[in-house]
Amino acid sequence: MKVITDKDVLNFLNQQLSQSSLLSQFQPTLISGLKTYSSNPNEIVPPRTSKVSKNPNSDTTHIFMPCVSPNEVGIKVISGGSGNNKKGLGFLGCVLILDEITGELQAVLNANTLTAFRTALASTLGLTKVINVNDENILPEISVFGVGLQAYWHVKLALVLYEGFIKTVNILNRTLSNAEKLRDQFTKEFKNIKFNAFSYQENEESFIEHLRNSSIIFGCTPSTSPIIKKDYLNQDPKHPVFISLIGSYKPNMIELDLKLLKDLKSKGIKIIVDSKEHTLHEAGELIQSGYQEELLIELHELYGDESKQIVGEVTDKSSNITIQKIVGLSIMDLSIGKLVYENIGDEAVIVNDF
Repeated sequence: MKVITDKDVLNFLNQQLSQSSLLSQFQPTLISGLKTYSSNPNEIVPPRTSKVSKNPNSDTTHIFMPCVSPNEVGIKVISGGSGNNKKGLGFLGCVLILDEITGELQAVLNANTLTAFRTALASTLGLTKVINVNDENILPEISVFGVGLQAYWHVKLALVLYEGFIKTVNILNRTLSNAEKLRDQFTKEFKNIKFNAFSYQENEESFIEHLRNSSIIFGCTPSTSPIIKKDYLNQDPKHPVFISLIGSYKPNMIELDLKLLKDLKSKGIKIIVDSKEHTLHEAGELIQSGYQEELLIELHELYGDESKQIVGEVTDKSSNITIQKIVGLSIMDLSIGKLVYENIGDEAVIVNDF
């Protein structure tokens, strides 16, 4: 059995990461897992169990998310709450990978970086189908709302995939100082990219033109009011605009202007999702704008036999805008966790007598 720390996962990903590995190794692994999930969703990803701590000194909620597919068997466990947030801990968790035939425990992985990476990777599945990595009509800026690990990995994967096309990244957060911290971190890592930091609660004139110059926009904040507004977006159909939302995970949470979503719905434009069932239970944007299952396209469908036709159904031709909503599934953690487990080197701790 391997015990794989968060540092191990981070080092592995940084060593392996390239445009080629994303397109030929990481993306196909995740697509395979999502296709398997679609064949029998409720059996492969059974309902999650969520329980509040019974310890009187804790307000932590513990969430257990199993997965039993032909190729991935295990469980993801995450815990979090306001007490953790005050301590700067956020959500903590792990992924347990079992042998799919015998049930033998093969690996325990820290879920921190793994979760952020697999979510960003899921965002790229829709992104690269809608905007080819060599699309010369892509606008030269990326804008991301949020400053956590999710925001970090979304930007990082996009910069790797669209290397040479992106010149500027805009980091928008409620608190400017936190946006500046992530800006400074990225500046050290990507020498040829300009990074800007903004507070989206202050002087929108300072950042609105940057958003209008962005073909790629990521929402990574648990907002309860829209922070990505229709007026912020480029609507010249010559340039594609792809918005991936991952921050809202409750029906009362929304990141994107509902006016835009309702307008797209009235035109019959479909939204890309990882799971129709789960997004319609969790995604505030879709729930509050009245989207139903018939106007949702699951990610794996973009990679099927009718992918060309489907891609045309998710983009508004008048504005060239495409929307994607990711809520996350345990099979995503298991499929990417298993890839890490099977390919990681000797840096993982091996326990022989577990």
